[in-house]
Amino acid sequence: MQVDQERVISGRGLPLARGYVPCRARLSPRSVNRATMPRLTLRFLGSVFLSLLVAATLIRHARAETPCQIPDNLALRDISLPAAKQEVAADRRLIVLTFGGSQPDGVHVDAASASRDTTYPGRLEAALSAALPEVQVTVANEPPPGKVSADVPAQLPSLIARTGAKVVIWGPGGRDVAAHAGLEAFRNAVNQGIDAVRHGGADLILLDTTFVPSPARMASIEGYRERLLAAAEANHVPLLRRDGLMRRWSEDGTLNLAAQDPAERVIVAHRLFSCVAQGLAAAIASAVR
Repeated sequence: MQVDQERVISGRGLPLARGYVPCRARLSPRSVNRATMPRLTLRFLGSVFLSLLVAATLIRHARAETPCQIPDNLALRDISLPAAKQEVAADRRLIVLTFGGSQPDGVHVDAASASRDTTYPGRLEAALSAALPEVQVTVANEPPPGKVSADVPAQLPSLIARTGAKVVIWGPGGRDVAAHAGLEAFRNAVNQGIDAVRHGGADLILLDTTFVPSPARMASIEGYRERLLAAAEANHVPLLRRDGLMRRWSEDGTLNLAAQDPAERVIVAHRLFSCVAQGLAAAIASAVR
């Protein structure tokens, strides 16, 4: 959390308040008025307390969440993850590679409140560990490579090799919409990404594009979404229907996707991380047992 600080103005001829020390002066125990130190200490302690309070609130909210309702027609079921299943059978471990989700888009969260407990990879790791208690689960998270989906396929082999991931979860489309990338270039990028993951010896789960309560924005997303769904179906890649799930969660009150207050948007984003993690963990756990 950012706490507003007093702006101190210094100039010739201006009267100086009691306890004020010009910023040009070199501070020393003798030059600092005794009354200044308690005020500085209280401000510092207040800032620390506020940051800790926000962090505690977010973590407490995460722990108190109820499961998200996932309709049967939108749930991932009977998916095949052969590389991950083999790793679990042989080594009793599962390494998953995800991209992004460490901080809500468009909302600043300081380091004190950005606990891994509140992130998408952190919640996915917790959900998978709960579903697979006998398996050592690690969710490795990386920033999305490049600026659009076309930049991702070339980086996937090295990321898979470095992390040792046997499951890659990729949600292409959002950055392409923002960059107005060509639809055919996007379709080719998704197909190339599918091939790159398979050649790297891992399994892939795709995430559908997100839903936003804005007809104009959804109109700009739809072309990318159609090509993503077509690529997943043609290549027999499991896809979590995030768009449909977010619509459902918006309608039933699970998520207030129209929230404008920054603090509420943070809570909504963290709740979304939990819901998506829940939808993925059940399907992955079933596939690797």
